[in-house]
Amino acid sequence: MKRKIFLLIAIVSLLLLSFSFSTAAVGYFDETDLDKGLIHITYQSSGARVKVMIEKDTKRYTYDLSSSSMESFPLQMGNGSYKISILENISGNSYRLITSINAEANSKDPNLVFLNSIQNVNWNVDSESVKKAVAMTKDYPDLAKKARILWNYMAKNNKYDYKKLSTLKLSYVPIIDATLQEKTGICYDFSALFAAMLRSQGIPAKLVKGYAPKYATGYHAWNEVYDAPTKTWLVIDSTYDLQMMKLRPKVVTMIKSTSAYQKVYEY
Repeated sequence: MKRKIFLLIAIVSLLLLSFSFSTAAVGYFDETDLDKGLIHITYQSSGARVKVMIEKDTKRYTYDLSSSSMESFPLQMGNGSYKISILENISGNSYRLITSINAEANSKDPNLVFLNSIQNVNWNVDSESVKKAVAMTKDYPDLAKKARILWNYMAKNNKYDYKKLSTLKLSYVPIIDATLQEKTGICYDFSALFAAMLRSQGIPAKLVKGYAPKYATGYHAWNEVYDAPTKTWLVIDSTYDLQMMKLRPKVVTMIKSTSAYQKVYEY
């Protein structure tokens, strides 16, 4: 009899634990925009570093969850099943799993994910960067013309900050309006700003990280912009262009060769 009671208590405890875990997971994850390739996450840390890990098949993206307010992350690896986990630092490089869910991305248009506001391309209609993009392109309905106007602005009005990179934390995320105002930054800043301005105008744009030995030393960031008529992604490197624009403006071209860039991550 005692054994049966103990077993019953154990089962009830497991059920309560499972219910508690599911309730917590629901509270952390907002799945309302899965059809847009987007997951929203809210988690208030006790002070420890927190990471979000998003996995699909053999691919994995890891992000720092930097605040207790809601942050948005892309499901950019195509339609299908994703595992999304929240992990909290214990010590050193060790993390414990807080919770995880499986989410199904099923978007009718795979390019929708590259129109979203996400953690590192964070924009909204009230952003000064978006207002600037609207002001510059409102008289031009053609999306290709809008993209060229915005690229021209990026290349002619910004300056690379050669000291900034050495002062940044690994968890650094660009603030687009700060880059717009200061008109200076690193490749990550310019790629985030350009992507945000393009997305605000309905132009799918990727922020890409990787290597471009022909144009940059070390780890680099640039953009890929969707060209609807040809259904292709065009490589645009505004960071390289803004430097070259001051040296040899007549030889600067907006579109770069895809073969010159080695993509590691795209957002």
